Amino acid sequence: MPASESPPLTTQSPGLLKRLACLLYDTLLMIALWMVLYWPFYLLIADEQLRKLLFNCAFILALFGYFARSWRLSGQTLGMQAWRIRLVSEDGQPITYKQCLLRFVTAGGSLLCLGLGYYWMLFDKDRLTWHDRYSGTRLIILPKKKKARAP
Repeated sequence: MPASESPPLTTQSPGLLKRLACLLYDTLLMIALWMVLYWPFYLLIADEQLRKLLFNCAFILALFGYFARSWRLSGQTLGMQAWRIRLVSEDGQPITYKQCLLRFVTAGGSLLCLGLGYYWMLFDKDRLTWHDRYSGTRLIILPKKKKARAP
């Protein structure tokens, strides 16, 4: 296969542990984002209630921006890249911003329900979570890249 061609995609869905590993990886990035974003609000806004409100809004917008940009550009967050998982729409195409928003909101709801939306995939015939179903998206496993041989 020429270097310019990408390997064929599978329709195999990742299991719950692989999904949770991606979530853990991305959570570490979210913590770093929280720490970096918090300081300007802490230093510039004296009123604690106003600071909390503005910071929470900015943090949610920054999180959505990170996920939406990652999902739209490559179909992968950094955690998904590490675990060779890609997000696509049901027809295999890149997802839309509407799908990004639906997935982001529903995934948050899945977590707020003690992860029930994630565990749902264990009983779903297509191994889809609540946010997969609601947003019309799915995760697929990417094939391993073959290592190039030295000349």
